[in-house]
Amino acid sequence: MKRFFSGLRKKAIPTAVKDDDRFGTGLWRHNRDRFIRAVDRYYTTAVALHEARDSGGSATSGATSAGSSDGEATAASANDPIDVIVDGTHRLNALVDVVDDLTATLHARHPVTGQVVPGPARQAVGDAPELLTKASSKVGEAVLAAAMARSDESSGRSIDSSAGATVRIITDAEELLGRAREILARVEAS
Repeated sequence: MKRFFSGLRKKAIPTAVKDDDRFGTGLWRHNRDRFIRAVDRYYTTAVALHEARDSGGSATSGATSAGSSDGEATAASANDPIDVIVDGTHRLNALVDVVDDLTATLHARHPVTGQVVPGPARQAVGDAPELLTKASSKVGEAVLAAAMARSDESSGRSIDSSAGATVRIITDAEELLGRAREILARVEAS
């Protein structure tokens, strides 16, 4: 058996080396890693909030999924602020792919080894570095909003405003990354 499955294993390639090749080691990689760390913190906070609700015996999610159609369950869970926060993890995961693509393109076209974009590259990429940084900061703000929800939930206060804030902030991050994509599309076209 061991020989049969050994052929199915992937060869171990250090992830860091592959990432260095794809994203570089300078500013582009720094921005990407910062974004991913913020997404990880959001995920951890959202999962903790979800688990705290489930361990507290909240019947909201169980009742909606048990005896209703899918459309009714989706509508009911969209009203549950914890589910709104948890759904933010899916939106952020989709943005990780966008950031990976942006970073890989920036590194391929304008490799940067330090934390400063040289003049000619800076003219070509425009505001893309700042947009990536701002998007990371927005995800950090979403983490804070989710953490506030977790704090409010444990003390019995309403978390509706915190859940709404996470939605707005993640939308802001999506828009910033959309603008960065537009800039890179113009760079690619020229």
